[in-house]
Amino acid sequence: MGSRSHLQAVPTTVTRWVTLLAVLVLTTSCAGGVGDRSVAVFTSRCGTTPATSGVGVVVDEGVVLTAAHVVIGAGSVTVSTTGDVVGSLPADIVHLDVRRDLALLRVPEIRARPVDLATASSGDDLTVALPDATFGRVTVTRPVTINIEDVRADTRSRRAGYELRGELVRGDSGAGLFDEQGNLVAMFFSRSVTRDVIYAIGDTEIAHVLSAPRALYSCDLEESRVVIR
Repeated sequence: MGSRSHLQAVPTTVTRWVTLLAVLVLTTSCAGGVGDRSVAVFTSRCGTTPATSGVGVVVDEGVVLTAAHVVIGAGSVTVSTTGDVVGSLPADIVHLDVRRDLALLRVPEIRARPVDLATASSGDDLTVALPDATFGRVTVTRPVTINIEDVRADTRSRRAGYELRGELVRGDSGAGLFDEQGNLVAMFFSRSVTRDVIYAIGDTEIAHVLSAPRALYSCDLEESRVVIR
């Protein structure tokens, strides 16, 4: 999976004071604006599935939303506001929806108010929150019903979302798209390989996942993917 430079994993020995500093940053900043809701997501390999990286959105107290395809092959998951693995916090996968390509992570150290959801219309400009307090801009081309293979490529599924224009790459999967009021409108999950368009999962699909039952997932080495414990 490709990624921006701010999502590159940096091998390091994480000392106790660095870890504590990361906890402090997450705890004090995530209650604020759009930028404070973005984290980098890193995974270690599970069986034959390689390690990956992506982006997540803090949606509630101790809860991060990301793309299912980022974590479905995870041996372990960590999150960080700094864009690298220094001082990253351990996360548990507590919901995985392969049809919607959405996942929820539990990160107890994160403090945040619940995110508000909203719907966008054609022509709307949205802010993309990326880790390390960086931002992007995308424009909604049109709302669409996306017909695509599910994350495990077992079958095709349909999900409500948006076709947009903007400069996002595959390593930005899981990034939140926000309106001018700071409401979460969608989550980026894919870029077309043949056209200059990107795709995002809409608020109705996100709302379904936020209200879904939760369980703990862990790596199954034989299947090289996470399963419910």
